[in-house]
Amino acid sequence: MTPEGPDERTLLRWQISFRAFVLRCCFLLVLTMIASALMLPYYTVGIWLVTAALVAVFYMWIFDDFQIWYANRKTHWRLTNRALYIEQADNFEPLVLPLTDIVRIGRLSLWSIVLQLPNRQSITLPLVPDVRATKAKIAAAREVAHAR
Repeated sequence: MTPEGPDERTLLRWQISFRAFVLRCCFLLVLTMIASALMLPYYTVGIWLVTAALVAVFYMWIFDDFQIWYANRKTHWRLTNRALYIEQADNFEPLVLPLTDIVRIGRLSLWSIVLQLPNRQSITLPLVPDVRATKAKIAAAREVAHAR
């Protein structure tokens, strides 16, 4: 999709990252293995590994980690110097979030970016390919938009 205005230009485009999804799954598996390490004196290593893997998959199923991937696999995000466009496959028009509506960019997420809005709501951009660089570009574009 082309920029909306004559002075609007695209700064960044991305889709959900399968690599980030796999890394997140592996990270959850390792955390589950560490948390269940107290089982090692009572069970064999094989049973411990299988149990940790099953608990991690169950956790990801309960908290909809797989649904996050599935629901956003065809979504495209586009950052311009004026707005963030969320282009979903089943919508004709993209969702538009003006950069001036972003109050704060969350800091603690390793896989996603959380944008806080003036009405205390937040929008999560899930499984961003390069979180640090994308956050920096959104922050820089936001600062320029607020300066106008």
